[in-house]
Amino acid sequence: MSLQSDARPATDWARPLAVEFGLVTGVLFGLYLWRHLLTTVRSLVGSPPVGGVVVGSLVNGGLLLLGTVLIVGAYATLRNIDPGLTLPTTADLPDIVLAGLAPLVLVSLTKLVGIATGVPYNALTKTAVAADPPLWPVAVVAGLSLLVGVPALVAICQVLVQGSVARIVDGDAAVALTTLVTGFVMVDTTGGLATIPDRGKLAGFVVLVLLLCLALAADARTDRSWLRWLAATPVVAFAALVVGSGVAGVDSVAGGLFAATQLLTLGVAAYTYDRTRSLLVPALAYATLLLANQVVVVVFEAGMQSW
Repeated sequence: MSLQSDARPATDWARPLAVEFGLVTGVLFGLYLWRHLLTTVRSLVGSPPVGGVVVGSLVNGGLLLLGTVLIVGAYATLRNIDPGLTLPTTADLPDIVLAGLAPLVLVSLTKLVGIATGVPYNALTKTAVAADPPLWPVAVVAGLSLLVGVPALVAICQVLVQGSVARIVDGDAAVALTTLVTGFVMVDTTGGLATIPDRGKLAGFVVLVLLLCLALAADARTDRSWLRWLAATPVVAFAALVVGSGVAGVDSVAGGLFAATQLLTLGVAAYTYDRTRSLLVPALAYATLLLANQVVVVVFEAGMQSW
């Protein structure tokens, strides 16, 4: 069912969409609790005697990913959502190129603007790397961000969110809604992409879903158009507050481009997944973004400090 071509009243698709958002919220809350449990256990147990912090991070990251895949996989099975466990075909080559090049071009553009305006890239990613850093710790961090971050992003953004949204709307409408929802819950407080939504973003999404449900409930109980618009006012006001706070938090052109890069990458991932129905294509977009961020900070900033 396409949102654009459906002539039925908006509430006919808005109500089931609100239900889907509510179910997605429940799963996201479960993922947050799983991460919180792992963090609590690790703080109590400490680092393992063999391997120290590195092994501890690998174990914690592996358990986090395992829980994410199992929770989202169980949800997809119960809701009869096809996750797209297929290989892309030669016909998908344009979408593969788009997924691989778009994040790289956006990161490069942000870096160039940062150079021109005096904003270092590590100030945008909020990471600190010493000059001429040793290869092993950097490789471990980069490897963990890819091995854990990419599958988790694909599971949450495409299987959970886009798979749920696509049950109600399809095509461009599903891509747009997926981009907006994941842009809200998956961009963390540092401006980068989170593996699991943080508590503040999750609470904000809960508020948005509740406001939407209240507006729909009020709409169902009145035939007066002005009351319907009044019921929708809190939803619009909250959305405007979120957008306004995000814009207010941007303090430079490079910062704006960095934030746009995260959102556009989420959009590219949603678009290419809708076109190819293969999780490998959006995974390429996320991997390119995460790897490009690491390369810019470590090689073109920390590395250049030692030259």
